Amino acid sequence: MRRRHSNLLLRMESIREVAGLVAHRGRAAGTDAERRAAVYLRDRLEDLGRPAELHTVDVFPRFGLTHALHAVLAILGSVLAIASAPIGAAIVLFALLSTFLDVTGVLHLVRRTTGRRLSQNVESRVEQGKPGTLVLVAHYDAPREAPSFALATRLLRDPWLVMVVAMVLVLICAGLRVAGLEGSALTGVQFVPTVLLILMVPALADVELSGTGAGTTDNAAGVAVVLQLADELGERLDHFDVWVVLTGAQGPFALGMRAWLRLRRANLERESTVVLNVDGVADGPVTFSRREGPVLALPTHRQLRRICEEIAADGGHEARSRVIHEAGDAGAAVARGLPAVTVSSPGTMLDPASLDLVFEFCRELAERVDAEVGPGLATMPRRAARPAVTQE
Repeated sequence: MRRRHSNLLLRMESIREVAGLVAHRGRAAGTDAERRAAVYLRDRLEDLGRPAELHTVDVFPRFGLTHALHAVLAILGSVLAIASAPIGAAIVLFALLSTFLDVTGVLHLVRRTTGRRLSQNVESRVEQGKPGTLVLVAHYDAPREAPSFALATRLLRDPWLVMVVAMVLVLICAGLRVAGLEGSALTGVQFVPTVLLILMVPALADVELSGTGAGTTDNAAGVAVVLQLADELGERLDHFDVWVVLTGAQGPFALGMRAWLRLRRANLERESTVVLNVDGVADGPVTFSRREGPVLALPTHRQLRRICEEIAADGGHEARSRVIHEAGDAGAAVARGLPAVTVSSPGTMLDPASLDLVFEFCRELAERVDAEVGPGLATMPRRAARPAVTQE
């Protein structure tokens, strides 16, 4: 018999969890406030009767400065290409490669010149020898307010894709100049993406110059939902151990999650692990990711997406799928080949009712995965390949 919190009790507990984390003001990635928040969350997990530990990770959190430098390099290369096409093209090519590798999480080049900081992940693993592992994830760092960059994101949807495309166009124009083509028409074509890159510079600089928000909806509310899920599901799933990972440094492209995935790569079997990420709980409808990531948005695993769609279609939840153009924690897991999905409730203000709805959707998702996938896991050896989520 599975326990069910009353809506009122759940709402009161969730609001208390949100308030407790929001009290740690200024918890941007790599700050002392973020580290204090990590200690607080470790203690909260222990209060729930779960083991918890902190993992310190090295991060380069200044992504605004990093990509402002990328844009400046591309602009410089565009200008130099008019006088010296090979030099200009080489500079633009480097800026393009560094930008693409950075936003996709493959490799940091320019970012390594912007300063190293320490962040922390909070991990709680309860291992009972069950054949599957459900990893509940939420980031606890708060984003920079950055109104100019927020406006650019609303207008462009995926500013990183726009930056990459602009650099590609500049590189093509510079390459044509290397081949001997000149003329006012080519200069005019090259001018358009160059201006776009110029406009991106102040928006990116705004990320570094802005203060840190309270992070109430992004993502103290998400942390509250995960803590409630951990308490509710805990030992109650028949076929999945429940782990909790509260990540730091998510804002600068899921650095905490990427570090945790590297740390646990030997423990996470693609065939028996499911990652459920809660990121952003406000006053909008419940959503689940169908694709996630900047520039190259990777698809959510088909079976996870299908289960989410079935929950939405059952009528108990008004949920819809969406494409997330940000570098989130679930996207980092998908890039590693793990079945992962992000559940959220986009909006501008915290709505206690949305906390209930997101919690209920996630609980239903976990229980359906356990019921649908778990029996197949139980018949297979712990370390053998087993279809925790079948490849459809």
